[in-house]
Amino acid sequence: MFEGTLSRLGYMFAKFQFRSDIDHVQPMTEFIKGARNVLIILPIGYEEAAVASDALFHTCRELSNVHLTVIHTSTRATSLTVFPKCEVIRLDAGDINRFSLPTKSLMQRVFNKEFDVAMDLNLDFVLHTAYICKASRARVRVGCTHSASDLFYNVQLNLNRQSSPQVLYQKFASCLAMF
Repeated sequence: MFEGTLSRLGYMFAKFQFRSDIDHVQPMTEFIKGARNVLIILPIGYEEAAVASDALFHTCRELSNVHLTVIHTSTRATSLTVFPKCEVIRLDAGDINRFSLPTKSLMQRVFNKEFDVAMDLNLDFVLHTAYICKASRARVRVGCTHSASDLFYNVQLNLNRQSSPQVLYQKFASCLAMF
């Protein structure tokens, strides 16, 4: 009943918590290819996560020296989880608090290493995944555009939402492959 209000309070808390974080200018050349640790947050729901994984598979396959950490809400595997240097962190409803923010225990599981790049693959804004992306302190944080995205991402992709998820994720992967 109060989910929307609690989520807005969670957003206001995130804004307050990250108020002093200032993003510095980053060179856009090879931020993916030069990365050593990449955090990928798959979309909520298995079908969309599978589509996103399939689209990013070829881009990630070329990154042989990169360690991937994949956050996933499903217990079923996706194509990204087959990489030898891939750690999968399962996210369930108990990992999200009443304010739509990740719990401390989830944050401790995720941030056992530093990340160079963090990518939130949700096409719509999801507060807890955006929060994880920002809290990663990665130099490059990639997400889709939304009115609240400026706080969480320093690289935002404005994709045409009229297309199917397969087309959108292929475009997302094509954009990332340029770097």
